[in-house]
Amino acid sequence: MRLRAIELTNVRRFAGQRVALSGIGDGITVLSEPNESGKSTFFDALHAAFFERHGSRNSAIKALQPHAGGAPEVAVEIELPDGRFRMAKRWINRAQAQVLDATGRLIAQADEAEAWIDRLMDGGLAGPSGLLWVRQGLMGLESDDRKDRERDQTARRDLLSSVAGEIDLMTGGRRMDAVVDRVAEALARLATATGRPKAGGEWARALEEAAELAAEESALRPRAERLTGDLARRAEVHRTLARQTDPADAAARAEALVQAQAAHQAALTHQAALAQAEQALQLARLDADKVRLDIAALATLAARVQHARAALLRAEAAAVAARARAEDLGQRDRAATEAADARGAQASALRARLQAAARAEAARQAQAQAEEIGRRLGRATELQATLDQCRAQRARLHISAALLEAADKAQSALDLARARAEAQAVTIEARPDRAPARRGAEPLPAGPVPILMATDLDLPGFGSLRIDPGAAQDTDAIARAEQLLARLLAEAQVESLAAARSSLAAAQRLEAEASQAEALLAEVAPDGLDPLRAACAMAQAQAADAPAEAEDPGALAAAVTAAETDERAARAAAQAAHHLAVEAGQDRAGAEANRAAAARQLDEALAETEDETALGARIDEMKANEPALTATIERAEGARDALRAAAPDIATAEARLARARAAVDQARIAEQTAREDLASLNATIAALAEEGIEERLATLAGQRAEAEARGARYEAEARALARLRRALDEARTSARDTYFAPVLSELLPLLAILHPGASLSIDDESLLPATLTRNGQAEALGILSGGTREQVAILTRLAFARLFAASGRPVPVILDDALVHSDDDRIEAMFDALHRSARDQQILVLTCRQRAFAALGGERARMRIEAI
Repeated sequence: MRLRAIELTNVRRFAGQRVALSGIGDGITVLSEPNESGKSTFFDALHAAFFERHGSRNSAIKALQPHAGGAPEVAVEIELPDGRFRMAKRWINRAQAQVLDATGRLIAQADEAEAWIDRLMDGGLAGPSGLLWVRQGLMGLESDDRKDRERDQTARRDLLSSVAGEIDLMTGGRRMDAVVDRVAEALARLATATGRPKAGGEWARALEEAAELAAEESALRPRAERLTGDLARRAEVHRTLARQTDPADAAARAEALVQAQAAHQAALTHQAALAQAEQALQLARLDADKVRLDIAALATLAARVQHARAALLRAEAAAVAARARAEDLGQRDRAATEAADARGAQASALRARLQAAARAEAARQAQAQAEEIGRRLGRATELQATLDQCRAQRARLHISAALLEAADKAQSALDLARARAEAQAVTIEARPDRAPARRGAEPLPAGPVPILMATDLDLPGFGSLRIDPGAAQDTDAIARAEQLLARLLAEAQVESLAAARSSLAAAQRLEAEASQAEALLAEVAPDGLDPLRAACAMAQAQAADAPAEAEDPGALAAAVTAAETDERAARAAAQAAHHLAVEAGQDRAGAEANRAAAARQLDEALAETEDETALGARIDEMKANEPALTATIERAEGARDALRAAAPDIATAEARLARARAAVDQARIAEQTAREDLASLNATIAALAEEGIEERLATLAGQRAEAEARGARYEAEARALARLRRALDEARTSARDTYFAPVLSELLPLLAILHPGASLSIDDESLLPATLTRNGQAEALGILSGGTREQVAILTRLAFARLFAASGRPVPVILDDALVHSDDDRIEAMFDALHRSARDQQILVLTCRQRAFAALGGERARMRIEAI
């Protein structure tokens, strides 16, 4: 698998933006940008695209959200052996996952897309991500998270097992014990007890000489390779310059440009003629369409006239029926109203008799009460002098809280009665053909007149007409409410409710001032003298009205109740009849309106026809013109088709013209570039040739090969002796070496670039380098400097990446701000190691150290940001 492009939308600092990373090559690709440019954002987003489900809302996904919120989206374009594919994921809002092929065809989505990615990464989260993708700030070989360590260890173990295969355990006898004494002296001359070359021995001297020669050779080889490459490049530049300056080729390019320009102009002229023919055909078609539309419009108009006549006849019949029904229901309404009025008059008479009986009973009770109040008033008169001033001021204010509350209730009752009367009002409209009708002394005004209460109308030449809207009870209620409100305001000696409220406030202030004086009279007259005098006068007045004889109030009350029940029943019947009459009137008005609307529609249709009898003739005349219009269209189509058949391909002409122009421009640019490259290469080659690099490199290679051969012979001898001594544990050692051989075979050449002659031992449990041995000294990785541990970690990941590729699962290596602890020499060596691995391995380097990584080389990735 190789990465080709990464696209982020609404991720972290790119809120409301879409940023694309492109230009990712097959070998080393470098994205070198300042801090906070979004490099680590690309790393985390890429990790989420491969290893976080699209439905996830964990901390890793929420960390991708910008501060402004929204749904982060990540798309990755990858290249596989069977083609290019585009993976896209969206989280949080309308989460989705999709996989598309190179043509844009959707091949998987949702859970199927996740399964496709899992198969691609060979196990999903148990795959190589933690092993080959180095996150910013991670110096060591393992993550701080326990789950990540276990996952990466499983990936390494599975990888080594798949590469090494089944390892048979080997066993042997104890022969080494018999020969240890005889071989110890020979082995001691070559190696130490640990099996490393002994200092000062022949093996050690041979290895040291080979290492020194190799180091010098390694230092010279890049310059020699550069010289060789520059020589080849100069020869190619010479050939290019010769081709670009050939007069015949230049003349051919100029002639091709002239011909392409002429062909393009001819194509434009023909295209203009074709456009005119197309326009003529369009005009002919528009004329024919207009005639067809006019014929259809006239036919529709004739149908409208017939339909309007039929609708008018139906509306007139409905209006006649509605008028008859309204008149019948109106007569029934008037009869029911007269019956209800009679019942109301009977109930009113009974109520008057009941009130007279109640007054007589109250007068008898008032006489006894007047005698008692007179005795109390005589006892309290002596104490009244001390309160005269306060009482005199308070006496001038006749308002009280009860009086004000009663006035408020009377006003509310009046408003309610008026609203009910207006809701039940009857509207009449007189249309006299002689003298106008009169209401009282005034003539009845023209137009609708609302009737709120029973009203008598004088009709000259006919008589009088009484109209009762059936709301006599509401009219009486209005009158009673008005009388009650007026009486209460008069009793309070104010003109309005607002004035009554102001008067009550003043009275309350005077009563507070007199509270101390009133306490003195509390025992004799708790309520004061004025209430006693008023009560006495009222009782005497009521007693004076007592009649000689009075009816039984109980019997009258029963009779009133029965009469009111009859009245209510009659009023309900009258109201029902009135409602039916009102509905009939509404139906009549609706039928009249429908008749008028039908008449208007007929008049409008007739107005549009102008001459109804000539409609058919006009339609026939238009149909007769249709064949001529059809012939005109056919002639225009023939002319258009002839031009279209002979039309040159304008796109091809434009392409040929663009190609001819590009050929001329490219030839000029190529010649200029070749001359500049030739001057630069001549200067570089001259400088390198003076140093005699190639001769020195050949000499060093021969000397190194001879030293390595001697070292190999000594090493073979030492290994043979050591094997005899380790015969008992040879099986385990052999098995372990075979198991770790794949990764060591890839790792040691890379390690030699930084530490010539050094070796690494791998831990049996973690399957990672545990100790680094240099100059015969083994050192645990934990005690090494941060820079050395970081370098060994990256080299180890490069080795595992090559093993993944060898097992058929190539995965890109991604380094996010790595090598931050390396000195200048080490970082140059690490650049060589990266290039050595990048021959058949894709490596993506994200760094903010622009100057330091300028020497790394490789492709340069490009970031493009645009608003969404």
